[in-house]
Amino acid sequence: MSGSVVGVVGLLVLLAGAAALEVAARRSEDRATAAQALGAAMRTAPGRVLVLAAWIWLGVHFLAR
Repeated sequence: MSGSVVGVVGLLVLLAGAAALEVAARRSEDRATAAQALGAAMRTAPGRVLVLAAWIWLGVHFLAR
């Protein structure tokens, strides 16, 4: 397999895992959903920096081509 195929498969596995975690979080009250986790991260200055760095990383790697 070529490197781009491995990358796409890896991304799909990560997205499926994230979707499974979100579904599990919505079914039980002891886990935070993605929105709740992002909201908690945005309450602190280091959290805001990490969220900004993640958006920059995503933009550079997926949107800048």
